[in-house]
Amino acid sequence: MSRFDGWPKPEVGQKQSAGMVADFAALQARREKADADIVAWADRVDDAWLAEDLVWFSGSAGREMRRQKGPLVVHFFNHQTHHRGQAHALLTACGQDTGDTDLFLVVPDAA
Repeated sequence: MSRFDGWPKPEVGQKQSAGMVADFAALQARREKADADIVAWADRVDDAWLAEDLVWFSGSAGREMRRQKGPLVVHFFNHQTHHRGQAHALLTACGQDTGDTDLFLVVPDAA
């Protein structure tokens, strides 16, 4: 979101991010605020913005990147799905019942 909407860059690198917030209540509060801020940002996005290129330095690739914003936004939301799957797998491996996880069953108007 620092690249899409000018949010501050994360305090730590990707490999250290798992320990970025040690307290679960603080993590939950930050996640809820981030989710609300993402919704507010998405409400402002328009076709012209999505058609523009984004240029950034990728630490992962070790070089400057240039891509159209539209496919990057699709990747952003799709990547969250990847992480939800990881969380589901971890909980299931620990013997937890995750209940329904299909969005149309747990998020109003997701279908």
